[in-house]
Amino acid sequence: MMKKLILAATIVGGMATGLSGQAFAKHHHGPPPPPGGCGMMAGPMGGPGGGAYGMPFLGNVQLTSAQHKKLQAILKDSHPDFHADMEQEHGLHKQIQALLVAPGKVDESQIVGLQQQITAIHQRHEAARLQTAIRIHDILTADQLNQIRATQDKIDSLHEQLRALTAPPQPPEDGKK
Repeated sequence: MMKKLILAATIVGGMATGLSGQAFAKHHHGPPPPPGGCGMMAGPMGGPGGGAYGMPFLGNVQLTSAQHKKLQAILKDSHPDFHADMEQEHGLHKQIQALLVAPGKVDESQIVGLQQQITAIHQRHEAARLQTAIRIHDILTADQLNQIRATQDKIDSLHEQLRALTAPPQPPEDGKK
């Protein structure tokens, strides 16, 4: 039973990752995109919206030549310097670690200031991702958006089924309270 659950999780996870990767690979021929944000599938497919800049499963949609050119232009546009931001964030984390291992009382106000700097970096990245997603949305037709929504609904349903299959069993009700 457990082997079947693991196999199901692997298949569904692979399908979701593969579909997102296909969308990105099919339409992106410019410089590499910015990495994803905090949590849920980090990397270009990451971020809470998943998919290429919040437009998951774009590869399932047939783009016209004009749309494809516009998409390439959007993806090639300037983005924040994610590598420099990643280095800055790494430095901020190192500063927090240094404060936490230093002898004596921890200066919480310094840690809060460093956390605020990290949060500002994340907010900048998320704003850039959302702006890109909005620009991509604006080049798609209603039918294409409906196709994307239908695919996302199917994936959401598969994820819900997977969660139900892998959920721990409910304790039996003993009837005594």
